[in-house]
Amino acid sequence: MAGTADDEAGDLLAAFDAVVRAEKGLVGQLSARAGIHETGMRALTLVNDTGYSTATELAGYLGLTSGAVTNMVDRLADAGLVERRPNPSDRRGSLIVLSPAGEAVVTGTRERYATVLREVSTTMGVDLTNVFNEVATGLLQQSAREQRD
Repeated sequence: MAGTADDEAGDLLAAFDAVVRAEKGLVGQLSARAGIHETGMRALTLVNDTGYSTATELAGYLGLTSGAVTNMVDRLADAGLVERRPNPSDRRGSLIVLSPAGEAVVTGTRERYATVLREVSTTMGVDLTNVFNEVATGLLQQSAREQRD
């Protein structure tokens, strides 16, 4: 007997929630291994993806106050994972860049994710890149609609 649309939606949401929880758990483990908080790991990833970041950009991405970001960046700098450099477009601010140690943390983290995702992609015979891009696009579009409403 075929499931109802509500059953299918419930199954989809349960599966999505399981992915989100599993990813959060993995970030927690990898962050602990690196000796940093999960938020710090997410900050390192953003800085890696953009090449550099400002405290304001990190605050927006992470949903933190400027004071919380300053404290987090201080801890990451003290751990040797990021460096502050002068911001040529804002003399009062600084650019946050990864140090070689920070790059190593992000590279190791991404390698672990890539291994899992390649295995799942191969096992399922599905290009997860396209699936994730479509999910991200759909979520961003819904977020934009929510913001307008």
